[in-house]
Amino acid sequence: MFAHMASRSYGGSLARVAFKCLSNVNSSRTPKLLSRSQLGPFPRREYQQKRNGSSADATLARNIWNKLFGKYLLATNILSSGILMVIGDLIAQEIEYRRHKIESVDFDIKHDRYDTNRIWRMFIVGALQGPLHHYVYKWMDHVMPVANMRNTLQKILIDQVIMSPACILIFFYSACYLEQRSVEETNTELCDKFPIIYLMDWTVWPVAQYVNFRYLDTKYRVMFVNVCTALYNIFLSYMKHDF
Repeated sequence: MFAHMASRSYGGSLARVAFKCLSNVNSSRTPKLLSRSQLGPFPRREYQQKRNGSSADATLARNIWNKLFGKYLLATNILSSGILMVIGDLIAQEIEYRRHKIESVDFDIKHDRYDTNRIWRMFIVGALQGPLHHYVYKWMDHVMPVANMRNTLQKILIDQVIMSPACILIFFYSACYLEQRSVEETNTELCDKFPIIYLMDWTVWPVAQYVNFRYLDTKYRVMFVNVCTALYNIFLSYMKHDF
């Protein structure tokens, strides 16, 4: 009996020793996780700095955006009108270059791909239309502030009957003046091309201006028109320089 108890006691002690050894081995192989206090303030400080930096960048971008479409809205509309007119003209020049390269037998590969003088002229022509859009849209929203169906259709009608012919006249007379062409030559060109351009206006702009007048805020109207005009100016540049 005493021998049996001794064997059990000896076996139990051996089991405890073996378990303790295994525990020590496992604990030595497994890395200990540091507590938040042991990590120190640096990771939290870096996270806070990144968070403050991103929020500062967002605040700066928001302030710039508010100034562009607030205090400096007129300048934004003028510059965007000129820049997007240039973008449309550059696309038109690229199309003209590639077509002439394919169609012309005596095409000179050394010929300049883009006419820089024409680019500057188109920038001025587009910038001249900026104030007109700015003040007319502002006036229409002041007179008809509610964006209902009736006011939207009235604004579209004003835009097509008054604004569209005015913009076409500004486009041709300013472009021809910068090209040092006479008034008689300008009138002749305008009479030849005005009906086609005005007809195209009625197929494109009523739909675009419905979205503009119905859903957008006043400060974004000219920018929306300029973005649409960047594509429409491909047609205008073609009519002016290559038709």
